[in-house]
Amino acid sequence: MKKFAFAVLSAFWFAASQQAAACTISEDLTESVPLNYQGIPNSYRLKMVDLVSNARRWPDVEIQAQIVTNAYVGEKNAEELAKSRGQQLKEFLIQLGVKSQYIYVDTHLEGAPYPQDNSGFNGYLQLSVGLMPLCKGGCERLCDDPRITPMSKAVK
Repeated sequence: MKKFAFAVLSAFWFAASQQAAACTISEDLTESVPLNYQGIPNSYRLKMVDLVSNARRWPDVEIQAQIVTNAYVGEKNAEELAKSRGQQLKEFLIQLGVKSQYIYVDTHLEGAPYPQDNSGFNGYLQLSVGLMPLCKGGCERLCDDPRITPMSKAVK
């Protein structure tokens, strides 16, 4: 039993003593549009151009995108509307040079607006695009790259 306890404590000490580094690198954009709005507003498209431009500064990576589009049950043809919004955003990202095989679209039907969260977002929030780096062999090297400002960084 003593050997087992010693082995467990040794393993725990070894794991705790290892320095862990992680960071989050992304470009994100979330907004509401008027209910039943079928297009993507030009103001949102301009923000997406800035988003992709910032992501292109990431060295030696591909850009992957996660699109989340919502529609509310009270909107006309809500399910189709959510899918249409997602497809329009995907097509625009492709026009901006993001490869289609790295674009993921997720659609949702919502019953009520989002309450305000800790980042200040609230409302319908039907359009959301997140860009993340896709790196061969992992993206850890980007955490310490002086050209990149991580969204969050946690070290030990």
